[in-house]
Amino acid sequence: MFGLKSVYFYLIACQITLIKFFKKLYFSSKNYNKSLETKTPQQVYYNPNPFLLSIITSYRGESFKINEIDTNIFWLENKKKNNKKKKNFF
Repeated sequence: MFGLKSVYFYLIACQITLIKFFKKLYFSSKNYNKSLETKTPQQVYYNPNPFLLSIITSYRGESFKINEIDTNIFWLENKKKNNKKKKNFF
C-alpha cells in the first residue's frame, strides 16, 4: 500500500512540474505579450444615473397616483397639459 501512495505522489509531482513548465513557456511567448496589449477606445458611452438629475429637476410636481387616473381621459388631459406647459431646461 505504501508503494501505491508514493507512485501517486510521484505522478502529482510530475503534473505540477509540467504545468509550471508550460506556464513558463507561455508567459515568455509572443502570444502572451500580444494579449497584454491594449487599445484606446474610439468612442466612450456615457449613461448618467437618473438620480443625479433629481438635484436640478423637481419631479414632485409631475408625479401622480395611478389609482386616481381615469384611463379614458388620461391621454387627452396629458396632451392638453403638454400644450399648455412648454418646459425650458436651463
